[in-house]
Amino acid sequence: METITVSFEADTADRLKRAAAEIGMPVGEFIASAAEQFIMDNEAHFGAPLSAGQIAHIEAGLAAEREGRIVSNEEANAWLAARRER
Repeated sequence: METITVSFEADTADRLKRAAAEIGMPVGEFIASAAEQFIMDNEAHFGAPLSAGQIAHIEAGLAAEREGRIVSNEEANAWLAARRER
């Protein structure tokens, strides 16, 4: 793993910290996850091939769906709302 230091305007840094806290994730992990998602979306948009890891995640998601382990957006939002209220 490599560490990259990025500076943010104070307002942006505060917003990132709040967003990470809302989902209970450390801010560094939140930013890294968002950056990775952006890269994957960008690669998908421009037709880059999927990595073995991406394919494994897709297959795991499809298996979870087949096994009934998927929750609706409404259920997930209710869970997140209840977590924020603690």
